[in-house]
Amino acid sequence: MQTCTTRTRAGPRTGTCSRLLVAPRCSLNPYTTSLRARRAATSPGTSVPGVSPELFLGGAKGNTGMSTRAVPNSAAANGDDKRAKIGVLFVCLGNICRSPTAEAVFRSVVERAGLQAAFDIDSCGTGGGNPDWFMEGGWSYHEGDPADSRMSMAARKRGVRLTSRSRPLQPPDFNRFQYIVGMDGANLKAIRTAADYWLVRPMGQGKVPPDYATRISLMTSYCRKSKGETEVPDPYYGGLSGFERVLDLLEDACEGLLDTIRREHGL
Repeated sequence: MQTCTTRTRAGPRTGTCSRLLVAPRCSLNPYTTSLRARRAATSPGTSVPGVSPELFLGGAKGNTGMSTRAVPNSAAANGDDKRAKIGVLFVCLGNICRSPTAEAVFRSVVERAGLQAAFDIDSCGTGGGNPDWFMEGGWSYHEGDPADSRMSMAARKRGVRLTSRSRPLQPPDFNRFQYIVGMDGANLKAIRTAADYWLVRPMGQGKVPPDYATRISLMTSYCRKSKGETEVPDPYYGGLSGFERVLDLLEDACEGLLDTIRREHGL
């Protein structure tokens, strides 16, 4: 048995366990996948539940060093160019509650409309509470983690399955996605702060367009039934009713978002 430290939004938590769960923070940056998953992909006989090693290995050109997630109906799955699709990226703080739920709910809404082939849908976070997540050498809380179990349980009751794993926002996202949708005002501010930083540094060169702000919007601005709501509140520290509230708002907003996109793109 040995002592291990787990990072949470409330700060480090120390306990006794039989294996080391968290790699040193110095070895992570905004581009890298969790070391736990990467080691599983490169070490014989080692695996991480629910993670395919192929997600963390490069193709013919080798490992790119960026977090990669398989997206159903995306170019990675069918060979099409992602730029030919309408990219929609949902963003929250840690990418374990609100944004992965928005991703799953929107995917369901799009599939019901028979438009899945037209979309590239994903979600990400803004560091999970670490202020330097977007800087060189920065890292993100929850990176590589599945969605919060409470959020997954609430969503499952409504027929929505959360399958994504947490990753941070990255410079290439600004070219890949035409709609970058934050859950609250703090998310929007974090997105803009990161984009402004990347615009003037090599890590973002050619990846963040100068007019990136035109792609950013607030999730609740698409609500039809809940007009006037200013945010999808973070349920992380609250009770179970908070997760139900998130689902109520996202179901409403995702319908409105698809209507907006269909109107703007003539779908």
